[in-house]
Amino acid sequence: MTKLFSSLRKGEEGVTLLIVLLMMTVGSLLIVPTLSFISTSIQTGEVFEEKVEALYAAEAGVEDALWRMANNKPSSFPYSYELTDINGMTVSVVINAVETIAGQDVGTGGVHDDYLIITKSVVYNDGIYDYTLSVNNDGTGNVKVEMILIDLPPGLGYVWDSTGGDLYGDNPAVIGDSSTGITLFWEFIPPYPTIPEEATRIHTFQLSSLTEISGAEGHGCVKATRQDVGTVWDSDSHPYSITAQAKDATDTVVSTIRTGFWEAGIISITCWQVNP
Repeated sequence: MTKLFSSLRKGEEGVTLLIVLLMMTVGSLLIVPTLSFISTSIQTGEVFEEKVEALYAAEAGVEDALWRMANNKPSSFPYSYELTDINGMTVSVVINAVETIAGQDVGTGGVHDDYLIITKSVVYNDGIYDYTLSVNNDGTGNVKVEMILIDLPPGLGYVWDSTGGDLYGDNPAVIGDSSTGITLFWEFIPPYPTIPEEATRIHTFQLSSLTEISGAEGHGCVKATRQDVGTVWDSDSHPYSITAQAKDATDTVVSTIRTGFWEAGIISITCWQVNP
């Protein structure tokens, strides 16, 4: 460029003006896209910042719901409420009792779900767990059982043909994989096994594991044919879900978090989904 200007002779001002105009034109072609890129980057950054703030707001909603379940548990479900001005957003929260486990409809308890008392125990010996589920009828009248479900932690496998006890002897449906945790599902057919008043029946089976596993007893429930009893979980098992949605000023949902957990004196989170 220096050589170009040095080669201009006296009286060639018109050529100089032409070159200046040419450079201005080229500069404008570069500046406009650059400004457009900067504007787009700012807008993208603002959208990203809003989504991050919404995610934090939804997370605050989940944490608030977990605190409520541990300290001031609602008397009925679903239980809905709102939190305001969380990162400038409104967070709607819904706590609900879970009625489906591993794709199986387990239902909910009836007004007399306290009629059944369910306890579980496991004994480990040389790679095998002996599992016993005890079901006591502490109410009035006979109770017929139509389903048993056991949700287990990772690392356990069902030992085929090991089911026994007073209620049912067939193998369960084994749902899932040992690496992530299996669910055992026994669905009975009529005539349903009966538990007389003030009687206890047991349901036994075996699980395989290379080592002892913390919480190997998992979570279990029994479903009665009587609607006033319904589905009864053991004393350490109450499944719930939380859905928290962060909304902007136009009431548009910006972020959603859904959490599944067990509650029985302590909270045990089993899954966490962001914008499911």
